[in-house]
Amino acid sequence: MLEQYFRRRHVVTRLRAEPLGQLLEEFAVYLHNRGHSTFTVQGYLWATERFGRWLALHKFEIEAVDERLLQSFLQGRASRHSKHKPPKLSVDARAGLHHFLRMLRCHEHVPATPTRPITPRDAILAEYDRYLQNVCGLAPATRRYRVRYARAFLDGTFGNGRIRWCRLRPKHIHDFVVEFGRSGRCAAAAVAACSLRSFLRWLQLQGHCRAGLIAAVPCFRRWRNATLPKVMTDDQVRCLLNTFDRSKPVGRRDYALALCQVDLGLRVNEVASLTLDDCNWRQGTICITGGKVRRGRILPLSKRVGQALADYLRRGRPNTTCRAFFVRHTVSAGTPLSNELIRGVIRRAFARVQGCAQWTGTHVLRHTAATRMHRRGASLKQVADVLGHLCLDTTALYTKVDLERLTAVALPWPEGKVQS
Repeated sequence: MLEQYFRRRHVVTRLRAEPLGQLLEEFAVYLHNRGHSTFTVQGYLWATERFGRWLALHKFEIEAVDERLLQSFLQGRASRHSKHKPPKLSVDARAGLHHFLRMLRCHEHVPATPTRPITPRDAILAEYDRYLQNVCGLAPATRRYRVRYARAFLDGTFGNGRIRWCRLRPKHIHDFVVEFGRSGRCAAAAVAACSLRSFLRWLQLQGHCRAGLIAAVPCFRRWRNATLPKVMTDDQVRCLLNTFDRSKPVGRRDYALALCQVDLGLRVNEVASLTLDDCNWRQGTICITGGKVRRGRILPLSKRVGQALADYLRRGRPNTTCRAFFVRHTVSAGTPLSNELIRGVIRRAFARVQGCAQWTGTHVLRHTAATRMHRRGASLKQVADVLGHLCLDTTALYTKVDLERLTAVALPWPEGKVQS
């Protein structure tokens, strides 16, 4: 594998003669499988070569390599340079050596990372998370942010000290929620209040607090259906899809995953969890599993979406054993796309569309899909079935966006003065 990245024979011979010669060969294979560029692999191998010489000079065994030893090596290199000009190799060395340590642990050349002891606070939050999953049946994303707010509440109330439930007062609850409003995050304050109320209910079930503390959580008045959902116009949708360069494999992938959200109304986690087995090409359907309500549904595969998916499979998707439909094309190549990467793809596309640069989430594409289906004559029940809604009241939100139909049924404004 070293010959693939170094053309000069004497360089390959030198690397194999180094103290870490055999491990450098394994490291090159590891980086190659991750999909790093040739220049990056060369830089990482050169940094590891210097690290091997440093280990031999100080008579360290390979089993002793850990984060502290890497830091000692990097600080030693920095001390030989000017204080105002960091070494040119420092950034590459730091990243490359951390990859090298990760490879050593994967191949069991060094002991695994020592696990952090579980604190009583971690045990409480883990038990609360199991309650949210097994009793409340919440989706993983909802559980994550509720546990995050619960941890922030415990840290802000008790600090690093011991948790004493008897010292919990309504003032602690009020101050935690109000702090979001003081910092300007008013929308987050309502979410924090809802999360804290859920956590206090669980604490009450466990006997840790009394019911009166739940009433101390501030309430935020939210008028149902008071605002219109954000949707894109047909021109904006067209411009969004045209931003993807379909002459390149990454562009075909991004175009296909954007169509899944624009035409099928899929959530970002549903796009990320699509697999090759979910597409039934003979019947022209696609199976959606693992949604927010954890209830699968089968959707018709439209011609435009089907062609985009097939084009990505034939001329874009890299060779990999991963069954995920959308995979990474860079490091680590062939691994599934995460929700954050998909959001990044759509966010960059929004930035190139006029009037959409301020949007950062992907849910606007789901709103747009529902609105377009309703405008084209689909009933609320049909839209709800496509989106996976359990309640029609949730789908009724999109009827307000069809302003043309609303003006047809709107009553005229009464003229004249009202007789008293």
